[in-house]
Amino acid sequence: MSNAGAEKASLPLAAAPGEPVRILLPLDGSDGAGAAIPYAAALAGPGGTIVLLTVISPGALTVEHGEAPLPAAMNEAARELRAGGFIVETRVLTGKPADIIVQSAANGGADMIVMASQGRGAVGRLLHGSVADRVAREATTPVMVVRAEAAGSGPAAISRLVVPLDGSPLSAESLPVAASLAQRLGLPISLARVVNIAELMPPVVGMGEAIPYQIYDETEAEMEKAAGEYLDGVASTLRARGIAVRATVLSGSPASAIIDATQPDDIIVLCSHERSGALRWLMGSVAEQLVRGDDCPVILVPASNEAAAGEEGRSQGRGHGI
Repeated sequence: MSNAGAEKASLPLAAAPGEPVRILLPLDGSDGAGAAIPYAAALAGPGGTIVLLTVISPGALTVEHGEAPLPAAMNEAARELRAGGFIVETRVLTGKPADIIVQSAANGGADMIVMASQGRGAVGRLLHGSVADRVAREATTPVMVVRAEAAGSGPAAISRLVVPLDGSPLSAESLPVAASLAQRLGLPISLARVVNIAELMPPVVGMGEAIPYQIYDETEAEMEKAAGEYLDGVASTLRARGIAVRATVLSGSPASAIIDATQPDDIIVLCSHERSGALRWLMGSVAEQLVRGDDCPVILVPASNEAAAGEEGRSQGRGHGI
């Protein structure tokens, strides 16, 4: 049985809506990378700073008069963003792209990294091969990943923030970022928790041994009730800060249920943290599936060391989705 109703989400004070925002936007000159530009502009807001970063290999660097020339795509992006009222900084650095992006965000005081991804083949590799994957796993700054093939033209349309939660302190670490964005951009938040009864209690336990449907249905109803109570508690905290909130309990496979419940003009905000081996994302492959399979952008919030350590302990034997 779930005890989610007794779980409390930690929600520190969100940043003041009027604080200036600094966005790091990596570009590689491709059309796919440019898909992230409208979202960087939308998140930066009026008066915000957007740092354009291109990372090149040392052998490709040509220096004239002591300065590296700006790539044409960066020049064009900088011109258009400045015309839109944004403060724009440009950087051309050499080294390994993922390392430079992560270091630049940390050393440059970026509030968020916004970068594009593009599916490649059956495994859905991200733009630049594994660069976006590494950035999302290693950055200490929230990372927005925009699917290049799903991005439209023109300004980014954002209608709401979708925040999946599983009742754990780790998943709740996405809430301060979501709350800050909602307050600053005037967006509503849609909280979601997925109940996956099939993972907790499969209908067939063993050969010829099936769980009675009555017990199955009662357990699912209890889980949904506990999930709803948990979301209502989180929603009350957010509403007290003047944020419009809707809470929804979903059923089924976590990633599929969230994808079905989102729209292209949504932004998903969830916590991520590195695990060993193939399980590099919070809640198994859920975050990875959302990045690769959902049409809307995903903001991955790095977990604190304390919450990540606590989640590793809780995850032993737990398996009922988000």
